Amino acid sequence: MEQWLWVIILVGTLIVEVVTFGNLISVWFSIGALAAYFAFIFGFSFPVQLGVFIVVSIASLLSIRPLAANYFRGNMVATNADRIIGQQTTLVKAIKSNGWGEVNVFGTVWSVAELNNHPVDVGTVVEVVAIEGAKLIVKKVD
Repeated sequence: MEQWLWVIILVGTLIVEVVTFGNLISVWFSIGALAAYFAFIFGFSFPVQLGVFIVVSIASLLSIRPLAANYFRGNMVATNADRIIGQQTTLVKAIKSNGWGEVNVFGTVWSVAELNNHPVDVGTVVEVVAIEGAKLIVKKVD
């Protein structure tokens, strides 16, 4: 039974990886399932096989992901948007608990969300701490 468990996990995780190409979702579990399958072939008990699966999956995630992520990242296009991070500006539209606010940074209006999802009033000075997609993440300047 254990033999088929590792084969099913291996094939299933490889299918998920192929469908989500470039996202590195489940390849770690494929490697772990392959190692556990070899543990089965060498006659180790199921608890040992399970341990091999877990340890190898985590080890492959921690060792291979940083290298693979750089490879799949592709060509990064510099946009100079990072220069916004650290800038202080004033809210022109309040940040509500269920919506975004707006700021004007270098002549461009950006949608903003507060770092800890707190509401912030119009006219409050905020600092840009990150960019997520097309919106800025800000925190209130004390």
